[in-house]
Amino acid sequence: MDGMDRRILIIDDDPGTRDALVAILDRAGYGITPLAGGDAEIEAACRFRGYQLAVVDYHLPQQNGLEVARRLKEWMPDCRILLISSELPPLQEFGRNPGLVDRFLSKPFSKEAILEAVTQLCPTGTP
Repeated sequence: MDGMDRRILIIDDDPGTRDALVAILDRAGYGITPLAGGDAEIEAACRFRGYQLAVVDYHLPQQNGLEVARRLKEWMPDCRILLISSELPPLQEFGRNPGLVDRFLSKPFSKEAILEAVTQLCPTGTP
């Protein structure tokens, strides 16, 4: 598979985090679409529907990351969700959304941690 087959959507309103994720994952060979988290841009990106994985920040300006994840799953049921946040979202949020998030990673995270999580959720298909 090449990067175009391994598409990742990054949704984070912090430009520093977004740029770091783009740099790390682009170098690892993934095709990346970075978004700041606005409703219109998320909807436009999801019309493509070709993403294997979405890395979604929990704290977004218009809605929380679980709400965004719910919408992504409606548009792209096979898309995996990696939720990132500097603090653990309330457990009742996860309880209302069983199976919505495939993995959680707390900020700050290392380059190795994000690559390990992405590799687990977005396998290349090669041994």
